[in-house]
Amino acid sequence: MSYQSLFFLIFTAAALLVYYAVPYKVQPWVLTAASILFYLSAGAKYLPFIAVTLICTYLCGLIIGRIYERSDILLSQCQDTAQKKEIRNTAKKKAKRFLILSLIISIGILAVCKYTVFSINNINKLLVLVKLPEITVFKMILPLGISFYTFMAISYVLDIYWKRYKAEKNLLFYSAFLLYFPHVVQGPIDRYNEFKDQIKNGVPISYKNLTHGAQLALWGFFKKLVIADRLAIFVNKIFDEPDKFNASALILALAVYSIQIYADFSGCIDIVSGVSEAFGIKLRKNFNHPYFSRTMAEFWRRWHISLQEFFKDYVYFPVSASAFTKKVKKKLKAKGLKRLEELFTSCFPILIVWLITGIWHGAAWTFVIWGLFHAALLIGSQIFEPLFAKLTKLFKINTENFGWYFLQMSRTYILCCIGRIFFRSQGIASAFGIIKKILNDTSLSALVRYKASDFGLTVNDVRIMVISVIVLLIADILQEKMPLRETLAKQNIIFRWIIIFAGLFAVIIFGVYGPGYDASSFIYEKF
Repeated sequence: MSYQSLFFLIFTAAALLVYYAVPYKVQPWVLTAASILFYLSAGAKYLPFIAVTLICTYLCGLIIGRIYERSDILLSQCQDTAQKKEIRNTAKKKAKRFLILSLIISIGILAVCKYTVFSINNINKLLVLVKLPEITVFKMILPLGISFYTFMAISYVLDIYWKRYKAEKNLLFYSAFLLYFPHVVQGPIDRYNEFKDQIKNGVPISYKNLTHGAQLALWGFFKKLVIADRLAIFVNKIFDEPDKFNASALILALAVYSIQIYADFSGCIDIVSGVSEAFGIKLRKNFNHPYFSRTMAEFWRRWHISLQEFFKDYVYFPVSASAFTKKVKKKLKAKGLKRLEELFTSCFPILIVWLITGIWHGAAWTFVIWGLFHAALLIGSQIFEPLFAKLTKLFKINTENFGWYFLQMSRTYILCCIGRIFFRSQGIASAFGIIKKILNDTSLSALVRYKASDFGLTVNDVRIMVISVIVLLIADILQEKMPLRETLAKQNIIFRWIIIFAGLFAVIIFGVYGPGYDASSFIYEKF
Protein backbone atom coordinates (compact mmCIF):
# COMPACT_ATOMS: atom_id res chain seq x y z
CA MET A 1 0.00 0.00 0.00
CA SER A 2 1.84 3.07 -1.25
CA TYR A 3 1.56 6.25 0.82
CA GLN A 4 0.44 8.26 -2.23
CA SER A 5 -2.19 5.80 -3.40
CA LEU A 6 -5.95 6.40 -3.21
CA PHE A 7 -6.26 3.17 -1.23
CA PHE A 8 -3.94 4.58 1.46
CA LEU A 9 -6.16 7.67 1.80
CA ILE A 10 -9.26 5.49 2.18
CA PHE A 11 -7.43 3.24 4.65
CA THR A 12 -6.30 6.25 6.72
CA ALA A 13 -9.79 7.77 6.75
CA ALA A 14 -11.29 4.46 7.94
CA ALA A 15 -8.61 4.08 10.62
CA LEU A 16 -9.27 7.63 11.86
CA LEU A 17 -13.02 7.01 12.08
CA VAL A 18 -12.52 3.89 14.19
CA TYR A 19 -9.70 5.49 16.23
CA TYR A 20 -11.83 8.41 17.40
CA ALA A 21 -15.02 6.33 17.77
CA VAL A 22 -13.58 3.97 20.40
CA PRO A 23 -12.73 4.70 24.07
CA TYR A 24 -9.24 6.04 24.80
CA LYS A 25 -8.06 2.70 26.22
CA VAL A 26 -8.87 0.96 22.94
CA GLN A 27 -7.03 3.48 20.72
CA PRO A 28 -3.63 1.70 20.95
CA TRP A 29 -5.36 -1.50 19.81
CA VAL A 30 -6.76 0.34 16.78
CA LEU A 31 -3.33 1.74 15.90
CA THR A 32 -1.68 -1.67 16.22
CA ALA A 33 -4.39 -3.43 14.19
CA ALA A 34 -4.26 -0.75 11.48
CA SER A 35 -0.47 -0.99 11.35
CA ILE A 36 -0.56 -4.79 11.01
CA LEU A 37 -3.11 -4.51 8.18
CA PHE A 38 -0.94 -1.88 6.48
CA TYR A 39 2.14 -4.09 6.79
CA LEU A 40 0.24 -7.15 5.54
CA SER A 41 -0.80 -5.19 2.44
CA ALA A 42 2.87 -5.19 1.40
CA GLY A 43 3.01 -8.96 1.79
CA ALA A 44 2.42 -11.45 4.60
CA LYS A 45 5.95 -12.82 4.05
CA TYR A 46 7.41 -9.64 5.63
CA LEU A 47 5.49 -9.86 8.91
CA PRO A 48 7.55 -12.64 10.61
CA PHE A 49 10.73 -10.57 10.31
CA ILE A 50 9.39 -7.49 12.09
CA ALA A 51 7.57 -9.77 14.57
CA VAL A 52 10.85 -11.47 15.58
CA THR A 53 12.58 -8.10 16.01
CA LEU A 54 9.63 -6.79 18.03
CA ILE A 55 9.36 -9.80 20.38
CA CYS A 56 13.12 -10.10 20.82
CA THR A 57 13.71 -6.44 21.72
CA TYR A 58 10.59 -6.32 23.90
CA LEU A 59 11.65 -9.39 25.94
CA CYS A 60 15.29 -8.35 26.20
CA GLY A 61 14.24 -4.86 27.28
CA LEU A 62 11.91 -6.38 29.87
CA ILE A 63 14.63 -8.68 31.24
CA ILE A 64 17.18 -5.84 31.39
CA GLY A 65 14.61 -3.72 33.24
CA ARG A 66 13.96 -6.49 35.77
CA ILE A 67 17.70 -7.01 36.33
CA TYR A 68 18.03 -3.33 37.22
CA GLU A 69 14.93 -3.43 39.44
CA ARG A 70 16.37 -6.35 41.44
CA SER A 71 19.75 -4.64 41.75
CA ASP A 72 18.02 -1.47 43.01
CA ILE A 73 16.30 -3.52 45.73
CA LEU A 74 19.62 -5.08 46.75
CA LEU A 75 21.32 -1.68 46.74
CA SER A 76 18.63 -0.23 49.02
CA GLN A 77 19.28 -3.04 51.51
CA CYS A 78 23.08 -2.81 51.33
CA GLN A 79 25.28 -0.43 53.34
CA ASP A 80 28.74 -1.59 52.29
CA THR A 81 30.31 0.50 49.46
CA ALA A 82 32.32 -2.38 48.02
CA GLN A 83 29.26 -4.62 48.00
CA LYS A 84 27.22 -1.92 46.25
CA LYS A 85 29.85 -1.68 43.54
CA GLU A 86 29.79 -5.45 43.12
CA ILE A 87 25.96 -5.45 42.83
CA ARG A 88 26.07 -2.73 40.16
CA ASN A 89 28.79 -4.50 38.17
CA THR A 90 26.97 -7.83 38.33
CA ALA A 91 23.71 -6.24 37.18
CA LYS A 92 25.52 -4.46 34.35
CA LYS A 93 27.14 -7.69 33.16
CA LYS A 94 23.83 -9.58 33.19
CA ALA A 95 22.04 -6.74 31.41
CA LYS A 96 24.81 -6.54 28.81
CA ARG A 97 24.29 -10.18 27.83
CA PHE A 98 20.67 -9.53 26.90
CA LEU A 99 21.59 -6.27 25.20
CA ILE A 100 24.10 -8.14 23.02
CA LEU A 101 21.55 -10.88 22.33
CA SER A 102 18.97 -8.34 21.14
CA LEU A 103 21.56 -6.56 18.98
CA ILE A 104 22.77 -9.81 17.41
CA ILE A 105 19.23 -10.87 16.49
CA SER A 106 18.04 -7.43 15.29
CA ILE A 107 21.16 -6.47 13.36
CA GLY A 108 21.59 -10.08 12.23
CA ILE A 109 18.18 -10.12 10.54
CA LEU A 110 18.95 -6.77 8.88
CA ALA A 111 22.39 -7.94 7.74
CA VAL A 112 21.19 -11.28 6.35
CA CYS A 113 18.23 -9.79 4.49
CA LYS A 114 19.99 -6.72 3.15
CA TYR A 115 23.63 -7.69 2.63
CA THR A 116 23.78 -11.44 1.89
CA VAL A 117 23.57 -11.12 -1.90
CA PHE A 118 26.07 -8.24 -1.92
CA SER A 119 28.51 -10.23 0.24
CA ILE A 120 28.22 -13.40 -1.85
CA ASN A 121 28.73 -11.48 -5.10
CA ASN A 122 31.94 -9.94 -3.74
CA ILE A 123 33.18 -13.28 -2.40
CA ASN A 124 32.51 -14.84 -5.82
CA LYS A 125 34.71 -12.21 -7.47
CA LEU A 126 37.57 -13.28 -5.20
CA LEU A 127 36.86 -16.98 -5.85
CA VAL A 128 37.05 -16.38 -9.60
CA LEU A 129 40.50 -14.82 -9.16
CA VAL A 130 41.82 -17.91 -7.36
CA LYS A 131 39.92 -20.24 -9.74
CA LEU A 132 37.61 -21.75 -7.13
CA PRO A 133 33.91 -22.61 -7.67
CA GLU A 134 31.49 -19.77 -7.01
CA ILE A 135 28.84 -19.75 -4.28
CA THR A 136 25.26 -19.94 -5.53
CA VAL A 137 23.51 -16.58 -5.24
CA PHE A 138 19.89 -16.77 -4.14
CA LYS A 139 17.28 -14.06 -3.83
CA MET A 140 16.69 -12.68 -0.34
CA ILE A 141 13.50 -11.21 1.08
CA LEU A 142 13.96 -7.55 2.05
CA PRO A 143 11.20 -6.73 4.56
CA LEU A 144 9.44 -3.39 4.20
CA GLY A 145 11.09 -0.67 6.31
CA ILE A 146 13.63 -3.04 7.90
CA SER A 147 16.40 -0.41 8.02
CA PHE A 148 14.11 1.99 9.88
CA TYR A 149 12.27 -0.25 12.34
CA THR A 150 15.50 -2.07 13.25
CA PHE A 151 17.10 1.20 14.33
CA MET A 152 14.00 2.14 16.36
CA ALA A 153 14.11 -1.25 18.09
CA ILE A 154 17.85 -0.93 18.78
CA SER A 155 17.41 2.55 20.26
CA TYR A 156 14.71 1.20 22.60
CA VAL A 157 16.91 -1.56 24.08
CA LEU A 158 19.99 0.66 24.33
CA ASP A 159 18.02 3.38 26.13
CA ILE A 160 16.83 0.83 28.70
CA TYR A 161 20.36 -0.54 29.10
CA TRP A 162 21.67 3.00 29.66
CA LYS A 163 18.79 3.68 32.10
CA ARG A 164 17.34 6.56 30.09
CA TYR A 165 13.87 5.23 30.85
CA LYS A 166 12.25 2.07 32.19
CA ALA A 167 11.30 -0.91 30.06
CA GLU A 168 7.74 -1.03 28.72
CA LYS A 169 5.87 -3.90 30.36
CA ASN A 170 2.80 -3.63 28.13
CA LEU A 171 3.50 -5.35 24.81
CA LEU A 172 0.61 -3.49 23.19
CA PHE A 173 2.20 -0.05 23.63
CA TYR A 174 5.57 -1.22 22.32
CA SER A 175 3.89 -2.93 19.35
CA ALA A 176 1.93 0.24 18.57
CA PHE A 177 5.26 2.10 18.50
CA LEU A 178 7.36 -0.26 16.39
CA LEU A 179 4.62 -1.22 13.92
CA TYR A 180 3.15 2.31 13.63
CA PHE A 181 2.30 2.54 9.94
CA PRO A 182 3.14 6.24 9.35
CA HIS A 183 6.82 5.76 10.29
CA VAL A 184 7.54 2.07 9.65
CA VAL A 185 8.43 2.40 5.94
CA GLN A 186 10.71 5.46 5.73
CA GLY A 187 10.89 6.86 9.21
CA PRO A 188 11.40 9.21 10.84
CA ILE A 189 13.38 7.08 13.28
CA ASP A 190 11.37 7.82 16.41
CA ARG A 191 12.23 7.15 20.06
CA TYR A 192 9.92 5.17 22.31
CA ASN A 193 10.09 7.57 25.26
CA GLU A 194 8.77 10.40 23.04
CA PHE A 195 6.09 8.21 21.46
CA LYS A 196 4.62 6.39 24.47
CA ASP A 197 3.15 9.39 26.30
CA GLN A 198 1.19 10.35 23.19
CA ILE A 199 -0.70 7.04 23.06
CA LYS A 200 -0.99 5.92 26.68
CA ASN A 201 -3.48 8.54 27.84
CA GLY A 202 -5.68 8.60 24.75
CA VAL A 203 -6.19 11.31 22.15
CA PRO A 204 -9.42 13.35 21.89
CA ILE A 205 -10.61 14.31 18.43
CA SER A 206 -9.28 17.74 17.48
CA TYR A 207 -10.20 20.00 14.56
CA LYS A 208 -6.69 21.49 14.70
CA ASN A 209 -4.98 18.08 14.52
CA LEU A 210 -7.15 16.97 11.61
CA THR A 211 -6.87 20.17 9.56
CA HIS A 212 -3.18 20.81 10.26
CA GLY A 213 -2.41 17.17 9.53
CA ALA A 214 -4.33 17.30 6.26
CA GLN A 215 -2.54 20.50 5.22
CA LEU A 216 0.89 19.01 5.91
CA ALA A 217 0.03 15.80 4.05
CA LEU A 218 -1.28 17.83 1.08
CA TRP A 219 2.01 19.73 0.93
CA GLY A 220 3.81 16.38 0.98
CA PHE A 221 1.69 15.10 -1.92
CA PHE A 222 2.54 18.28 -3.87
CA LYS A 223 6.26 17.73 -3.29
CA LYS A 224 6.07 14.07 -4.27
CA LEU A 225 3.58 13.94 -7.15
CA VAL A 226 4.03 17.35 -8.77
CA ILE A 227 7.76 17.96 -8.19
CA ALA A 228 9.68 14.75 -7.39
CA ASP A 229 7.92 12.36 -9.77
CA ARG A 230 8.18 14.80 -12.70
CA LEU A 231 11.86 15.54 -11.99
CA ALA A 232 12.41 11.78 -11.78
CA ILE A 233 11.50 11.37 -15.47
CA PHE A 234 14.34 13.72 -16.41
CA VAL A 235 16.84 12.30 -13.90
CA ASN A 236 16.13 8.64 -14.69
CA LYS A 237 16.50 9.22 -18.42
CA ILE A 238 20.02 10.61 -17.99
CA PHE A 239 21.32 8.31 -15.25
CA ASP A 240 19.96 5.17 -16.96
CA GLU A 241 21.93 6.04 -20.11
CA PRO A 242 24.68 8.50 -19.09
CA ASP A 243 26.82 7.71 -22.16
CA LYS A 244 24.20 9.27 -24.44
CA PHE A 245 24.40 12.70 -22.81
CA ASN A 246 27.08 15.38 -22.63
CA ALA A 247 28.60 17.01 -19.54
CA SER A 248 26.09 19.86 -19.41
CA ALA A 249 23.17 17.40 -19.25
CA LEU A 250 24.94 15.32 -16.57
CA ILE A 251 25.66 18.39 -14.42
CA LEU A 252 22.06 19.53 -14.75
CA ALA A 253 20.87 16.01 -13.86
CA LEU A 254 22.94 16.09 -10.65
CA ALA A 255 21.50 19.48 -9.69
CA VAL A 256 17.97 18.32 -10.48
CA TYR A 257 18.44 14.98 -8.67
CA SER A 258 19.38 16.84 -5.49
CA ILE A 259 16.05 18.67 -5.71
CA GLN A 260 14.19 15.47 -6.62
CA ILE A 261 15.46 13.44 -3.67
CA TYR A 262 14.70 16.33 -1.30
CA ALA A 263 11.14 16.73 -2.64
CA ASP A 264 10.66 12.96 -2.63
CA PHE A 265 11.96 12.17 0.86
CA SER A 266 10.74 15.31 2.64
CA GLY A 267 7.44 14.93 0.76
CA CYS A 268 7.03 11.43 2.20
CA ILE A 269 7.89 12.70 5.69
CA ASP A 270 5.32 15.49 5.34
CA ILE A 271 2.67 12.96 4.26
CA VAL A 272 3.29 10.57 7.17
CA SER A 273 3.77 13.39 9.69
CA GLY A 274 0.48 14.91 8.55
CA VAL A 275 -1.31 11.56 8.82
CA SER A 276 0.22 11.00 12.27
CA GLU A 277 -0.78 14.49 13.37
CA ALA A 278 -4.37 13.64 12.43
CA PHE A 279 -4.08 10.77 14.96
CA GLY A 280 -2.77 13.27 17.53
CA ILE A 281 0.76 11.85 17.44
CA LYS A 282 3.78 14.03 16.63
CA LEU A 283 6.63 12.35 14.78
CA ARG A 284 10.23 13.51 14.99
CA LYS A 285 11.21 16.36 12.70
CA ASN A 286 13.29 14.99 9.83
CA PHE A 287 14.02 18.01 7.62
CA ASN A 288 14.81 21.65 8.25
CA HIS A 289 15.46 23.22 4.80
CA PRO A 290 18.89 21.58 4.37
CA TYR A 291 19.88 23.41 1.19
CA PHE A 292 20.06 26.67 3.14
CA SER A 293 23.05 25.28 5.06
CA ARG A 294 26.38 27.12 5.15
CA THR A 295 28.48 23.99 5.76
CA MET A 296 28.22 20.24 5.26
CA ALA A 297 28.08 19.76 9.03
CA GLU A 298 25.05 22.06 9.16
CA PHE A 299 23.54 20.28 6.16
CA TRP A 300 23.60 16.97 8.02
CA ARG A 301 21.98 18.61 11.04
CA ARG A 302 19.10 19.59 8.74
CA TRP A 303 18.82 16.53 6.46
CA HIS A 304 17.34 13.22 7.70
CA ILE A 305 17.63 14.59 11.21
CA SER A 306 16.34 11.48 13.00
CA LEU A 307 19.00 9.28 11.34
CA GLN A 308 21.81 11.71 12.20
CA GLU A 309 20.59 11.93 15.80
CA PHE A 310 20.47 8.13 15.98
CA PHE A 311 24.09 7.86 14.84
CA LYS A 312 25.14 10.67 17.18
CA ASP A 313 23.54 9.05 20.25
CA TYR A 314 24.18 5.37 19.51
CA VAL A 315 27.40 5.34 17.45
CA TYR A 316 29.32 8.63 17.67
CA PHE A 317 29.23 9.05 21.46
CA PRO A 318 29.86 5.34 22.26
CA VAL A 319 32.82 5.26 19.83
CA SER A 320 34.16 8.49 21.36
CA ALA A 321 33.98 6.90 24.81
CA SER A 322 35.26 3.47 23.73
CA ALA A 323 38.35 1.83 25.23
CA PHE A 324 40.14 1.98 21.86
CA THR A 325 39.57 5.72 21.47
CA LYS A 326 40.69 6.38 25.05
CA LYS A 327 43.83 4.29 24.51
CA VAL A 328 44.85 6.18 21.36
CA LYS A 329 44.08 9.54 23.01
CA LYS A 330 46.27 8.59 25.97
CA LYS A 331 49.21 7.72 23.70
CA LEU A 332 48.88 10.94 21.71
CA LYS A 333 48.65 12.98 24.90
CA ALA A 334 51.76 11.29 26.30
CA LYS A 335 53.67 12.34 23.17
CA GLY A 336 52.48 15.94 23.53
CA LEU A 337 50.44 15.84 20.31
CA LYS A 338 47.51 17.85 21.65
CA ARG A 339 46.12 19.01 18.27
CA LEU A 340 46.32 15.47 16.87
CA GLU A 341 44.60 14.16 20.00
CA GLU A 342 41.75 16.64 19.51
CA LEU A 343 41.39 15.74 15.84
CA PHE A 344 41.41 12.00 16.51
CA THR A 345 38.77 12.41 19.24
CA SER A 346 36.35 14.08 16.82
CA CYS A 347 37.41 12.62 13.45
CA PHE A 348 37.67 8.89 14.22
CA PRO A 349 34.01 8.64 15.35
CA ILE A 350 32.99 10.65 12.25
CA LEU A 351 34.74 8.10 10.03
CA ILE A 352 32.98 5.18 11.73
CA VAL A 353 29.58 6.93 11.61
CA TRP A 354 29.82 7.69 7.91
CA LEU A 355 31.11 4.27 7.00
CA ILE A 356 28.02 2.80 8.70
CA THR A 357 25.79 5.51 7.17
CA GLY A 358 26.94 4.54 3.68
CA ILE A 359 26.39 0.83 4.33
CA TRP A 360 22.98 1.53 5.89
CA HIS A 361 21.80 3.28 2.73
CA GLY A 362 22.40 0.30 0.50
CA ALA A 363 24.32 -2.89 -0.26
CA ALA A 364 26.64 -1.41 -2.90
CA TRP A 365 30.16 -0.01 -3.01
CA THR A 366 28.78 3.26 -4.39
CA PHE A 367 27.07 3.91 -1.04
CA VAL A 368 30.28 3.10 0.85
CA ILE A 369 32.20 5.60 -1.30
CA TRP A 370 29.40 8.15 -0.81
CA GLY A 371 29.66 7.71 2.97
CA LEU A 372 33.46 8.03 2.94
CA PHE A 373 33.20 11.11 0.71
CA HIS A 374 31.05 12.86 3.32
CA ALA A 375 33.34 11.64 6.10
CA ALA A 376 36.27 13.23 4.23
CA LEU A 377 34.38 16.52 3.88
CA LEU A 378 33.48 16.65 7.57
CA ILE A 379 36.95 15.59 8.73
CA GLY A 380 38.53 18.09 6.33
CA SER A 381 36.40 20.88 7.74
CA GLN A 382 37.57 19.95 11.27
CA ILE A 383 41.23 19.98 10.21
CA PHE A 384 41.15 23.23 8.25
CA GLU A 385 38.67 25.15 10.42
CA PRO A 386 41.41 27.12 12.27
CA LEU A 387 43.02 28.06 8.92
CA PHE A 388 39.70 29.21 7.44
CA ALA A 389 39.01 31.29 10.56
CA LYS A 390 42.42 33.00 10.25
CA LEU A 391 41.95 33.71 6.53
CA THR A 392 38.48 35.13 7.14
CA LYS A 393 39.89 37.44 9.80
CA LEU A 394 42.93 38.36 7.66
CA PHE A 395 40.85 39.41 4.66
CA LYS A 396 38.21 41.05 6.90
CA ILE A 397 35.36 39.06 5.40
CA ASN A 398 31.93 39.88 6.76
CA THR A 399 30.57 36.37 7.28
CA GLU A 400 27.09 37.65 8.08
CA ASN A 401 26.31 39.45 4.82
CA PHE A 402 24.07 37.81 2.21
CA GLY A 403 26.79 37.50 -0.43
CA TRP A 404 29.00 35.38 1.83
CA TYR A 405 26.02 33.34 3.02
CA PHE A 406 24.93 32.68 -0.59
CA LEU A 407 28.49 31.63 -1.52
CA GLN A 408 28.64 29.17 1.40
CA MET A 409 25.16 27.85 0.61
CA SER A 410 26.11 27.33 -3.07
CA ARG A 411 29.31 25.53 -2.06
CA THR A 412 27.32 23.17 0.18
CA TYR A 413 24.85 22.44 -2.61
CA ILE A 414 27.65 21.72 -5.11
CA LEU A 415 29.38 19.35 -2.67
CA CYS A 416 26.06 17.55 -2.15
CA CYS A 417 25.67 17.21 -5.93
CA ILE A 418 29.17 15.72 -6.25
CA GLY A 419 28.31 13.12 -3.62
CA ARG A 420 25.06 12.32 -5.45
CA ILE A 421 27.11 10.96 -8.38
CA PHE A 422 27.89 7.87 -6.31
CA PHE A 423 24.52 7.86 -4.54
CA ARG A 424 22.54 7.74 -7.80
CA SER A 425 24.82 5.88 -10.23
CA GLN A 426 24.23 2.26 -11.24
CA GLY A 427 27.72 1.27 -10.11
CA ILE A 428 31.29 2.45 -9.47
CA ALA A 429 32.25 2.25 -13.16
CA SER A 430 29.23 4.33 -14.13
CA ALA A 431 29.98 6.91 -11.40
CA PHE A 432 33.59 7.38 -12.47
CA GLY A 433 32.48 7.43 -16.11
CA ILE A 434 30.21 10.38 -15.29
CA ILE A 435 33.01 12.16 -13.42
CA LYS A 436 35.40 11.58 -16.34
CA LYS A 437 32.93 12.95 -18.87
CA ILE A 438 32.21 16.05 -16.76
CA LEU A 439 35.93 16.77 -16.35
CA ASN A 440 36.86 16.11 -19.99
CA ASP A 441 33.86 17.56 -21.79
CA THR A 442 34.21 21.34 -21.92
CA SER A 443 31.06 21.96 -23.97
CA LEU A 444 28.91 22.96 -21.01
CA SER A 445 26.79 25.20 -23.22
CA ALA A 446 25.77 22.20 -25.33
CA LEU A 447 22.59 21.71 -23.29
CA VAL A 448 20.73 23.81 -25.89
CA ARG A 449 21.12 20.93 -28.35
CA TYR A 450 18.53 18.93 -26.49
CA LYS A 451 14.77 19.10 -26.70
CA ALA A 452 12.37 18.30 -23.87
CA SER A 453 11.39 15.08 -25.67
CA ASP A 454 15.02 13.86 -25.44
CA PHE A 455 14.46 13.58 -21.69
CA GLY A 456 10.99 12.02 -21.91
CA LEU A 457 9.29 15.34 -21.16
CA THR A 458 6.98 17.79 -22.88
CA VAL A 459 7.41 21.58 -22.91
CA ASN A 460 4.51 21.80 -20.44
CA ASP A 461 6.33 19.36 -18.15
CA VAL A 462 9.37 21.65 -18.14
CA ARG A 463 7.19 24.66 -17.33
CA ILE A 464 5.50 22.81 -14.47
CA MET A 465 8.90 21.65 -13.17
CA VAL A 466 10.29 25.18 -13.09
CA ILE A 467 7.19 26.76 -11.53
CA SER A 468 6.75 24.00 -8.89
CA VAL A 469 10.42 24.18 -7.85
CA ILE A 470 10.08 27.97 -7.49
CA VAL A 471 6.98 27.40 -5.31
CA LEU A 472 9.00 24.94 -3.18
CA LEU A 473 11.85 27.45 -2.85
CA ILE A 474 9.51 30.28 -1.82
CA ALA A 475 7.76 28.03 0.72
CA ASP A 476 11.09 26.96 2.22
CA ILE A 477 12.27 30.58 2.46
CA LEU A 478 9.04 31.56 4.22
CA GLN A 479 9.23 28.54 6.56
CA GLU A 480 12.81 29.49 7.42
CA LYS A 481 11.56 32.90 8.58
CA MET A 482 8.18 32.06 10.13
CA PRO A 483 5.92 29.16 11.22
CA LEU A 484 4.05 29.00 7.91
CA ARG A 485 1.14 26.76 8.95
CA GLU A 486 0.47 28.79 12.08
CA THR A 487 0.63 32.00 10.05
CA LEU A 488 -1.79 30.55 7.48
CA ALA A 489 -4.15 29.47 10.28
CA LYS A 490 -4.43 33.12 11.44
CA GLN A 491 -5.57 34.32 8.01
CA ASN A 492 -9.13 34.88 6.83
CA ILE A 493 -11.00 31.59 6.34
CA ILE A 494 -11.67 32.39 2.66
CA PHE A 495 -7.96 32.97 2.01
CA ARG A 496 -7.06 29.75 3.85
CA TRP A 497 -9.42 27.63 1.78
CA ILE A 498 -8.26 29.26 -1.46
CA ILE A 499 -4.70 28.15 -0.63
CA ILE A 500 -5.84 24.64 0.34
CA PHE A 501 -7.96 24.15 -2.78
CA ALA A 502 -5.18 25.57 -4.96
CA GLY A 503 -2.83 22.95 -3.52
CA LEU A 504 -5.40 20.19 -3.94
CA PHE A 505 -6.13 21.05 -7.57
CA ALA A 506 -2.39 21.40 -8.28
CA VAL A 507 -1.83 17.83 -7.04
CA ILE A 508 -4.83 16.47 -8.98
CA ILE A 509 -4.12 18.32 -12.24
CA PHE A 510 -0.31 18.48 -12.33
CA GLY A 511 0.65 15.31 -10.44
CA VAL A 512 2.40 12.57 -12.42
CA TYR A 513 -0.05 9.69 -12.98
CA GLY A 514 -1.04 7.22 -15.63
CA PRO A 515 0.59 4.43 -17.64
CA GLY A 516 4.25 4.53 -18.58
CA TYR A 517 5.47 5.83 -15.25
CA ASP A 518 5.66 4.09 -11.89
CA ALA A 519 4.91 6.61 -9.16
CA SER A 520 4.41 3.91 -6.55
CA SER A 521 7.67 4.07 -4.62
CA PHE A 522 9.66 6.66 -2.71
CA ILE A 523 13.45 6.76 -3.08
CA TYR A 524 14.15 6.02 0.60
CA GLU A 525 11.66 3.15 0.61
CA LYS A 526 14.44 1.06 -1.00
CA PHE A 527 16.76 1.64 1.95
